Amino acid sequence: MTRTWEIDDNKGTMPVDMVREQDFILRLRRLQRLGTAHLVVNLVLSALAALAKSHRALESAQNSLKEFAKITNGAYAEMSNGDIFIIWEETGDAQLLAERLLSVLPVDPREKSNTASFMLTYHVPNDYTKLRERSNHYIEVVRAAAALAPDTAEKALKSETARGPLTAWSVDQIGKLLDEIDIRTYSRTQPIYRLGADNIWNPVSEEYFISFDDLRRERFPKLDLITPEHLFFSLCEMMDQRLLSILTQSHATIAGRSLHFNLSVATVIGGVFAQFTHSIPREKRGLLTFELHRGDLFQDFSRTLSAIDILHKEGFKVAIDSVTPDMLPYLNLTAFNMDWLKINVSGDRVGDLIGAAVQKGIKQLPIEKLIFFRCDSDKALIVGRDLGVKHFQGWHIDDLVSHQKK
Repeated sequence: MTRTWEIDDNKGTMPVDMVREQDFILRLRRLQRLGTAHLVVNLVLSALAALAKSHRALESAQNSLKEFAKITNGAYAEMSNGDIFIIWEETGDAQLLAERLLSVLPVDPREKSNTASFMLTYHVPNDYTKLRERSNHYIEVVRAAAALAPDTAEKALKSETARGPLTAWSVDQIGKLLDEIDIRTYSRTQPIYRLGADNIWNPVSEEYFISFDDLRRERFPKLDLITPEHLFFSLCEMMDQRLLSILTQSHATIAGRSLHFNLSVATVIGGVFAQFTHSIPREKRGLLTFELHRGDLFQDFSRTLSAIDILHKEGFKVAIDSVTPDMLPYLNLTAFNMDWLKINVSGDRVGDLIGAAVQKGIKQLPIEKLIFFRCDSDKALIVGRDLGVKHFQGWHIDDLVSHQKK
């Protein structure tokens, strides 16, 4: 009864990497080793008429079931084709919980008379072999879908399969896409300015970056690139390496320019960065600043410190990027050997700047090293100037400079 979503059925294609299925099989093996009694319910959502007709309805049902599993202490596992398993410890209430699932699903009255067509139950460990056979069935479903999968990364990333948060599959597809296209098409620069005593904006450097917004809009518009965070960082690392590889081959394009680049800590200690370093004359490296995301710092403190040391030893400058105002009262950022500290003052952050604790934190920092970036409002600029900040970056500053030139 399980239906494999077709490519052109307006409901979406399915991932073909078997990650979900393999994770579920590992979970079953752990249950078998434990030997404790569990009830496993397999819901064949694709067999329900209301869900087979609408991908949106399917997602809504999945979210409802995920929440139901959470509040009933169940374990939720979703297969690539949209069907799910829910696992509960075998207690007196387990069978009752399984029956309550019918109230969560949009089941047609005629379908309720034949629940076995869409709801299968297994009692582990007794039914372990049957359950493994069922899980193997989903492996075969994925293999069948693989034969129908889009034949290029570009097509795959524009299909319904890619809709939603990043997955290991979509990151892999983006990696393949980057091998097929010239990412320099999406390279952008944005100046960093210093505000002079005469209120004249003077450019001191440029940030050179790949526009995720433009790349996403043209190549994978259905993907949410920000979540989950660990996959977003993996994507950033991949992008860093592609960009550095290109610049290594065409380093003349950045020669003599004062530039900032985003860089992951993992990239700093890799071979791609070493090759880039050798392509830049040492006397020119001081023009280049590498911005390390504060997420790297929090994720691996010691490795980030090592990356900062490597960058400085090679003659580059270092910025700690994307610090938000609310962090400033709690972090001793002066302890880091950094050349710049970039503080995010975007619209949703600017209100935090007026807090006494935040302003005290800013005043304790070396003001010459601060850059207020994403400065897209006059309010952020005014607060920054009142605090003595001299360096700004953002669309609002670009507009002011444009008017200054007229």
